[in-house]
Amino acid sequence: MAGTLQQRIDKIEAKGALLAERFALLREAKRQADGQIAEMKTTISMLHRNIDDLNRQIEYLKVASVLTPNHHDVEETRAILSELVREIDKCINQLSI
Repeated sequence: MAGTLQQRIDKIEAKGALLAERFALLREAKRQADGQIAEMKTTISMLHRNIDDLNRQIEYLKVASVLTPNHHDVEETRAILSELVREIDKCINQLSI
């Protein structure tokens, strides 16, 4: 009877040691996973900031392209300015006489 009891105790000790070893492995795996999660959260945060910056740049470029005159507008403005300069020259000539 004592031999059977000792065998059972030995089996329980072996199982306890195995459980402790597996627990240590799981704890280490969890620690590594937590580290990876923290690193990924940092990366995600950085990428969100980068996306926000790029979206802001897109918005600026859209506004800039709307404000940039096309060739027709530039020619039209030059023609108006040339006409105004001619009229000013006529006025100066009339005042000089």
